Amino acid sequence: MKLYYICFICFCIFSANSIKATIIYDETSKFGQSIDLGLVECDKLNEASGLSMSHRYTNVLWSHNDSGDKSRIYAMSTRGKHLGTFQLKKVKAIDWEDMACGPGPNPDVSYLYIADMGDNKAKRDIKTIYRLQEPLLQPELQRSIKKIKIFDSIKFKYPDGRRDAETIMLDPDNLDIYIVSKREKQVNVYRLAYPQSLNSINMAEKIASLPFKKAVGGDISPDGNEMLIKTYSTVFYWKKDDKAHTSTFFSTPNLKSVPYTQELQGEAICWHRKSMGYFTVSEEPWRIENNDAHLIFYPRLTLMDINQDKKFDIADIIYAFEYIADIRPIPENMSVLPDINFNNRIFIEELIYGLQMLIMNVQTK
Repeated sequence: MKLYYICFICFCIFSANSIKATIIYDETSKFGQSIDLGLVECDKLNEASGLSMSHRYTNVLWSHNDSGDKSRIYAMSTRGKHLGTFQLKKVKAIDWEDMACGPGPNPDVSYLYIADMGDNKAKRDIKTIYRLQEPLLQPELQRSIKKIKIFDSIKFKYPDGRRDAETIMLDPDNLDIYIVSKREKQVNVYRLAYPQSLNSINMAEKIASLPFKKAVGGDISPDGNEMLIKTYSTVFYWKKDDKAHTSTFFSTPNLKSVPYTQELQGEAICWHRKSMGYFTVSEEPWRIENNDAHLIFYPRLTLMDINQDKKFDIADIIYAFEYIADIRPIPENMSVLPDINFNNRIFIEELIYGLQMLIMNVQTK
Protein backbone atom coordinates (compact mmCIF):
# COMPACT_ATOMS: atom_id res chain seq x y z
CA MET A 1 0.00 0.00 0.00
CA LYS A 2 2.85 2.42 0.79
CA LEU A 3 4.42 2.02 -2.65
CA TYR A 4 1.03 2.42 -4.30
CA TYR A 5 0.41 5.51 -2.23
CA ILE A 6 3.72 7.10 -3.24
CA CYS A 7 3.08 6.36 -6.92
CA PHE A 8 -0.38 7.83 -6.68
CA ILE A 9 0.82 11.02 -5.00
CA CYS A 10 3.51 11.46 -7.66
CA PHE A 11 0.91 11.05 -10.36
CA CYS A 12 -1.34 13.61 -8.69
CA ILE A 13 1.47 16.13 -8.30
CA PHE A 14 2.49 15.71 -11.92
CA SER A 15 -1.12 16.10 -13.05
CA ALA A 16 -1.63 19.17 -10.88
CA ASN A 17 1.48 20.87 -12.25
CA SER A 18 0.66 20.03 -15.86
CA ILE A 19 -2.79 21.58 -15.64
CA LYS A 20 -1.71 24.58 -13.53
CA ALA A 21 -4.13 23.64 -10.72
CA THR A 22 -7.16 25.20 -12.42
CA ILE A 23 -9.56 22.32 -12.69
CA ILE A 24 -13.11 22.58 -11.40
CA TYR A 25 -14.64 25.62 -9.79
CA ASP A 26 -17.30 25.82 -7.11
CA GLU A 27 -20.39 25.39 -9.27
CA THR A 28 -23.20 23.45 -7.63
CA SER A 29 -24.75 22.88 -11.05
CA LYS A 30 -21.70 20.93 -12.23
CA PHE A 31 -22.47 17.24 -12.71
CA GLY A 32 -20.29 14.31 -13.66
CA GLN A 33 -20.62 11.77 -16.44
CA SER A 34 -22.71 8.62 -16.25
CA ILE A 35 -22.14 5.84 -13.75
CA ASP A 36 -23.75 2.49 -14.57
CA LEU A 37 -25.28 1.22 -11.33
CA GLY A 38 -26.31 -2.10 -12.83
CA LEU A 39 -29.07 -3.94 -14.63
CA VAL A 40 -32.71 -3.40 -13.72
CA GLU A 41 -33.35 -6.80 -12.16
CA CYS A 42 -37.14 -7.00 -12.50
CA ASP A 43 -37.98 -8.60 -15.87
CA LYS A 44 -41.49 -7.15 -15.77
CA LEU A 45 -40.10 -3.60 -15.67
CA ASN A 46 -39.08 -3.60 -19.32
CA GLU A 47 -40.53 -0.29 -20.56
CA ALA A 48 -39.63 2.09 -17.75
CA SER A 49 -41.36 5.36 -18.53
CA GLY A 50 -41.42 7.01 -15.10
CA LEU A 51 -38.85 7.15 -12.32
CA SER A 52 -38.81 8.73 -8.88
CA MET A 53 -36.67 8.35 -5.78
CA SER A 54 -38.33 7.45 -2.51
CA HIS A 55 -38.63 10.06 0.24
CA ARG A 56 -39.57 7.33 2.72
CA TYR A 57 -36.58 5.04 2.21
CA THR A 58 -32.91 5.90 1.80
CA ASN A 59 -31.85 4.04 -1.35
CA VAL A 60 -35.09 3.09 -3.11
CA LEU A 61 -36.41 4.11 -6.53
CA TRP A 62 -39.93 3.72 -7.90
CA SER A 63 -40.75 3.12 -11.55
CA HIS A 64 -43.54 1.98 -13.85
CA ASN A 65 -43.93 0.77 -17.41
CA ASP A 66 -45.25 2.64 -20.41
CA SER A 67 -48.60 1.63 -21.94
CA GLY A 68 -49.31 -2.10 -22.07
CA ASP A 69 -48.74 -3.01 -18.43
CA LYS A 70 -51.29 -3.30 -15.64
CA SER A 71 -51.61 -0.50 -13.07
CA ARG A 72 -48.36 -1.47 -11.36
CA ILE A 73 -45.43 0.31 -9.80
CA TYR A 74 -42.09 -1.31 -9.06
CA ALA A 75 -39.58 -0.62 -6.29
CA MET A 76 -35.87 -1.17 -6.84
CA SER A 77 -32.66 -0.37 -5.01
CA THR A 78 -30.07 2.12 -6.23
CA ARG A 79 -28.24 -0.89 -7.66
CA GLY A 80 -31.26 -2.06 -9.69
CA LYS A 81 -32.30 -4.89 -7.34
CA HIS A 82 -36.04 -5.64 -7.33
CA LEU A 83 -37.72 -4.79 -4.01
CA GLY A 84 -41.44 -5.09 -4.65
CA THR A 85 -44.43 -4.78 -6.99
CA PHE A 86 -47.64 -2.91 -6.16
CA GLN A 87 -50.87 -2.63 -8.13
CA LEU A 88 -53.60 -0.01 -7.88
CA LYS A 89 -56.85 -1.91 -7.40
CA LYS A 90 -59.61 -1.49 -10.01
CA VAL A 91 -57.53 0.88 -12.14
CA LYS A 92 -56.82 0.46 -15.85
CA ALA A 93 -53.45 1.89 -16.86
CA ILE A 94 -54.13 3.48 -20.26
CA ASP A 95 -50.80 5.22 -20.89
CA TRP A 96 -48.76 5.84 -17.76
CA GLU A 97 -45.92 8.18 -18.68
CA ASP A 98 -44.24 9.71 -15.62
CA MET A 99 -44.27 9.88 -11.84
CA ALA A 100 -43.11 12.09 -8.99
CA CYS A 101 -42.48 11.63 -5.28
CA GLY A 102 -42.85 14.20 -2.53
CA PRO A 103 -45.19 15.76 0.02
CA GLY A 104 -48.97 15.68 -0.14
CA PRO A 105 -52.10 16.46 1.87
CA ASN A 106 -50.66 14.86 5.01
CA PRO A 107 -47.43 16.79 5.72
CA ASP A 108 -45.95 13.84 7.62
CA VAL A 109 -46.30 11.39 4.73
CA SER A 110 -44.49 10.90 1.44
CA TYR A 111 -46.66 10.47 -1.67
CA LEU A 112 -46.29 9.09 -5.17
CA TYR A 113 -47.94 10.86 -8.12
CA ILE A 114 -48.51 8.68 -11.20
CA ALA A 115 -49.55 10.38 -14.43
CA ASP A 116 -51.82 8.52 -16.85
CA MET A 117 -51.66 11.23 -19.50
CA GLY A 118 -50.00 9.77 -22.58
CA ASP A 119 -52.06 10.46 -25.71
CA ASN A 120 -50.11 9.76 -28.89
CA LYS A 121 -53.07 10.39 -31.22
CA ALA A 122 -54.74 13.12 -29.13
CA LYS A 123 -57.95 11.17 -28.48
CA ARG A 124 -58.41 11.62 -24.73
CA ASP A 125 -60.13 14.69 -23.33
CA ILE A 126 -59.59 13.81 -19.67
CA LYS A 127 -56.35 12.58 -18.08
CA THR A 128 -55.72 11.27 -14.56
CA ILE A 129 -53.01 11.63 -11.94
CA TYR A 130 -53.10 9.02 -9.17
CA ARG A 131 -51.84 10.18 -5.77
CA LEU A 132 -51.07 7.59 -3.10
CA GLN A 133 -49.08 7.34 0.07
CA GLU A 134 -45.70 5.77 -0.59
CA PRO A 135 -46.14 2.02 0.03
CA LEU A 136 -44.53 0.04 2.81
CA LEU A 137 -41.80 -2.29 1.56
CA GLN A 138 -41.90 -5.76 3.08
CA PRO A 139 -38.96 -7.99 2.11
CA GLU A 140 -40.96 -11.18 2.62
CA LEU A 141 -43.49 -10.03 0.00
CA GLN A 142 -41.11 -8.71 -2.67
CA ARG A 143 -41.90 -11.57 -5.07
CA SER A 144 -45.67 -11.14 -4.76
CA ILE A 145 -47.93 -8.30 -5.94
CA LYS A 146 -49.38 -6.11 -3.19
CA LYS A 147 -52.73 -4.47 -3.99
CA ILE A 148 -53.23 -0.78 -3.16
CA LYS A 149 -56.81 0.09 -2.33
CA ILE A 150 -56.54 3.68 -1.11
CA PHE A 151 -55.47 6.47 -3.48
CA ASP A 152 -56.73 9.75 -4.93
CA SER A 153 -57.67 10.30 -8.58
CA ILE A 154 -56.96 13.82 -9.87
CA LYS A 155 -58.70 14.21 -13.22
CA PHE A 156 -57.80 17.13 -15.49
CA LYS A 157 -58.06 18.53 -18.98
CA TYR A 158 -56.14 21.14 -20.94
CA PRO A 159 -57.48 24.62 -21.72
CA ASP A 160 -56.31 24.45 -25.36
CA GLY A 161 -57.32 21.01 -26.57
CA ARG A 162 -56.03 17.48 -26.31
CA ARG A 163 -52.33 17.08 -25.62
CA ASP A 164 -49.80 14.28 -25.37
CA ALA A 165 -47.59 14.70 -22.30
CA GLU A 166 -44.91 12.58 -20.64
CA THR A 167 -43.58 14.91 -17.95
CA ILE A 168 -45.06 15.52 -14.50
CA MET A 169 -43.32 17.51 -11.76
CA LEU A 170 -44.33 18.36 -8.20
CA ASP A 171 -43.59 21.66 -6.48
CA PRO A 172 -42.57 20.47 -2.99
CA ASP A 173 -43.31 23.86 -1.44
CA ASN A 174 -46.96 24.39 -2.40
CA LEU A 175 -47.93 21.00 -3.97
CA ASP A 176 -48.75 22.48 -7.36
CA ILE A 177 -48.40 19.93 -10.17
CA TYR A 178 -46.64 20.88 -13.42
CA ILE A 179 -47.16 19.09 -16.72
CA VAL A 180 -45.04 19.54 -19.86
CA SER A 181 -46.44 18.52 -23.23
CA LYS A 182 -44.40 16.53 -25.72
CA ARG A 183 -45.22 17.03 -29.40
CA GLU A 184 -45.30 20.76 -30.05
CA LYS A 185 -42.29 22.50 -31.63
CA GLN A 186 -42.21 24.53 -28.42
CA VAL A 187 -43.56 22.37 -25.61
CA ASN A 188 -46.22 23.83 -23.32
CA VAL A 189 -46.13 24.00 -19.52
CA TYR A 190 -49.36 23.61 -17.56
CA ARG A 191 -50.10 23.93 -13.84
CA LEU A 192 -52.65 22.22 -11.62
CA ALA A 193 -52.77 24.43 -8.53
CA TYR A 194 -53.14 22.87 -5.10
CA PRO A 195 -55.55 21.79 -3.74
CA GLN A 196 -56.56 19.83 -6.79
CA SER A 197 -60.21 18.78 -6.81
CA LEU A 198 -60.98 15.08 -6.33
CA ASN A 199 -64.68 15.48 -7.17
CA SER A 200 -64.61 17.40 -10.44
CA ILE A 201 -62.38 17.76 -13.49
CA ASN A 202 -59.53 20.20 -12.95
CA MET A 203 -58.78 22.67 -15.72
CA ALA A 204 -55.02 22.98 -16.17
CA GLU A 205 -53.59 26.48 -16.55
CA LYS A 206 -51.15 27.09 -19.40
CA ILE A 207 -48.31 29.17 -17.97
CA ALA A 208 -45.42 28.97 -20.45
CA SER A 209 -43.82 27.46 -23.55
CA LEU A 210 -40.25 26.19 -23.78
CA PRO A 211 -38.07 26.32 -26.93
CA PHE A 212 -37.63 22.59 -27.56
CA LYS A 213 -39.77 19.53 -28.35
CA LYS A 214 -40.09 15.88 -27.33
CA ALA A 215 -40.09 16.37 -23.55
CA VAL A 216 -40.26 12.83 -22.12
CA GLY A 217 -39.60 13.27 -18.39
CA GLY A 218 -38.71 15.74 -15.68
CA ASP A 219 -38.36 16.40 -11.99
CA ILE A 220 -38.08 19.26 -9.50
CA SER A 221 -35.47 18.79 -6.77
CA PRO A 222 -36.61 18.03 -3.20
CA ASP A 223 -35.72 21.57 -2.07
CA GLY A 224 -37.65 23.05 -5.00
CA ASN A 225 -34.70 25.04 -6.36
CA GLU A 226 -33.57 22.95 -9.33
CA MET A 227 -35.38 21.39 -12.24
CA LEU A 228 -34.58 18.84 -14.94
CA ILE A 229 -36.53 18.22 -18.15
CA LYS A 230 -35.41 15.43 -20.45
CA THR A 231 -35.79 14.89 -24.18
CA TYR A 232 -34.58 11.78 -25.98
CA SER A 233 -31.18 13.38 -26.55
CA THR A 234 -30.73 16.12 -23.94
CA VAL A 235 -31.30 16.88 -20.26
CA PHE A 236 -32.05 20.56 -19.62
CA TYR A 237 -31.32 22.13 -16.23
CA TRP A 238 -32.65 25.17 -14.37
CA LYS A 239 -31.74 26.65 -11.01
CA LYS A 240 -33.50 29.41 -9.07
CA ASP A 241 -32.98 31.33 -5.84
CA ASP A 242 -34.36 29.81 -2.68
CA LYS A 243 -37.16 32.39 -2.29
CA ALA A 244 -38.14 32.58 -5.96
CA HIS A 245 -41.41 31.07 -7.19
CA THR A 246 -41.34 27.89 -9.28
CA SER A 247 -42.62 29.86 -12.29
CA THR A 248 -39.13 31.45 -12.39
CA PHE A 249 -37.87 28.25 -14.02
CA PHE A 250 -40.07 28.72 -17.05
CA SER A 251 -39.17 32.37 -17.58
CA THR A 252 -35.45 31.65 -17.88
CA PRO A 253 -34.52 32.29 -21.55
CA ASN A 254 -31.19 30.48 -21.75
CA LEU A 255 -31.30 26.68 -21.80
CA LYS A 256 -28.47 24.90 -20.04
CA SER A 257 -27.85 21.19 -20.54
CA VAL A 258 -26.19 18.75 -18.15
CA PRO A 259 -24.42 15.45 -18.90
CA TYR A 260 -26.49 12.73 -20.50
CA THR A 261 -25.43 9.66 -22.48
CA GLN A 262 -28.28 8.87 -24.84
CA GLU A 263 -30.11 5.64 -24.03
CA LEU A 264 -32.30 3.35 -26.12
CA GLN A 265 -35.77 4.88 -25.78
CA GLY A 266 -34.65 6.64 -22.59
CA GLU A 267 -37.55 8.54 -21.04
CA ALA A 268 -37.27 8.36 -17.24
CA ILE A 269 -35.33 10.76 -15.01
CA CYS A 270 -35.43 11.86 -11.37
CA TRP A 271 -33.40 13.65 -8.72
CA HIS A 272 -31.63 11.91 -5.87
CA ARG A 273 -33.59 12.44 -2.64
CA LYS A 274 -30.78 14.66 -1.30
CA SER A 275 -30.11 16.29 -4.68
CA MET A 276 -26.67 14.66 -4.91
CA GLY A 277 -27.28 13.93 -8.60
CA TYR A 278 -29.89 12.48 -10.93
CA PHE A 279 -30.89 9.02 -12.17
CA THR A 280 -32.04 7.82 -15.57
CA VAL A 281 -33.25 4.45 -16.84
CA SER A 282 -34.18 3.30 -20.33
CA GLU A 283 -36.80 1.07 -21.83
CA GLU A 284 -35.89 -2.27 -23.43
CA PRO A 285 -36.76 -2.04 -27.15
CA TRP A 286 -37.65 -5.63 -28.03
CA ARG A 287 -36.30 -5.46 -31.58
CA ILE A 288 -32.78 -4.56 -30.47
CA GLU A 289 -30.20 -7.08 -29.21
CA ASN A 290 -28.49 -6.54 -25.85
CA ASN A 291 -31.31 -4.23 -24.85
CA ASP A 292 -31.26 -4.78 -21.09
CA ALA A 293 -32.20 -1.67 -19.13
CA HIS A 294 -29.54 -0.19 -16.86
CA LEU A 295 -29.93 2.21 -13.95
CA ILE A 296 -27.65 5.21 -14.52
CA PHE A 297 -26.52 7.94 -12.10
CA TYR A 298 -24.98 11.36 -12.77
CA PRO A 299 -23.37 12.68 -9.55
CA ARG A 300 -23.04 16.28 -8.51
CA LEU A 301 -19.30 16.88 -8.63
CA THR A 302 -19.24 18.90 -5.42
CA LEU A 303 -19.86 15.58 -3.66
CA MET A 304 -16.16 15.02 -4.21
CA ASP A 305 -15.26 18.15 -2.23
CA ILE A 306 -14.02 15.98 0.63
CA ASN A 307 -11.74 18.61 2.18
CA GLN A 308 -14.68 21.05 2.07
CA ASP A 309 -12.82 24.00 0.56
CA LYS A 310 -15.78 24.86 -1.73
CA LYS A 311 -14.21 23.34 -4.84
CA PHE A 312 -13.42 19.93 -6.30
CA ASP A 313 -9.78 19.61 -7.30
CA ILE A 314 -6.73 17.38 -7.00
CA ALA A 315 -6.59 17.92 -3.23
CA ASP A 316 -9.86 16.06 -2.86
CA ILE A 317 -8.51 13.10 -4.83
CA ILE A 318 -5.48 12.97 -2.52
CA TYR A 319 -7.75 13.23 0.51
CA ALA A 320 -9.91 10.35 -0.76
CA PHE A 321 -6.84 8.20 -1.29
CA GLU A 322 -5.60 8.97 2.21
CA TYR A 323 -8.99 7.96 3.59
CA ILE A 324 -8.88 4.65 1.71
CA ALA A 325 -5.33 4.08 2.95
CA ASP A 326 -6.47 4.69 6.58
CA ILE A 327 -4.31 7.79 6.87
CA ARG A 328 -7.07 10.25 7.83
CA PRO A 329 -10.84 10.08 8.31
CA ILE A 330 -13.65 11.67 6.38
CA PRO A 331 -14.76 14.91 8.12
CA GLU A 332 -17.53 14.24 10.63
CA ASN A 333 -19.66 17.15 9.43
CA MET A 334 -20.04 15.83 5.86
CA SER A 335 -23.79 15.41 5.38
CA VAL A 336 -23.48 13.10 2.36
CA LEU A 337 -20.52 10.83 1.66
CA PRO A 338 -19.21 10.73 -1.93
CA ASP A 339 -20.30 7.11 -2.41
CA ILE A 340 -21.25 7.89 -5.99
CA ASN A 341 -21.71 4.27 -7.09
CA PHE A 342 -23.91 3.34 -4.09
CA ASN A 343 -21.90 0.36 -2.88
CA ASN A 344 -21.84 1.61 0.73
CA ARG A 345 -18.17 2.52 0.77
CA ILE A 346 -15.68 4.99 -0.68
CA PHE A 347 -13.19 2.91 -2.60
CA ILE A 348 -10.93 2.91 -5.64
CA GLU A 349 -13.89 3.36 -8.02
CA GLU A 350 -14.53 6.84 -6.63
CA LEU A 351 -10.86 7.74 -7.05
CA ILE A 352 -10.81 6.60 -10.66
CA TYR A 353 -14.05 8.42 -11.40
CA GLY A 354 -12.77 11.61 -9.78
CA LEU A 355 -9.58 11.51 -11.82
CA GLN A 356 -11.55 10.96 -15.01
CA MET A 357 -13.70 13.98 -14.24
CA LEU A 358 -10.65 16.15 -13.52
CA ILE A 359 -9.03 15.18 -16.80
CA MET A 360 -12.26 15.63 -18.76
CA ASN A 361 -12.83 19.11 -17.34
CA VAL A 362 -9.26 20.15 -18.10
CA GLN A 363 -9.61 18.98 -21.71
CA THR A 364 -12.78 21.04 -22.20
CA LYS A 365 -11.34 24.32 -20.88
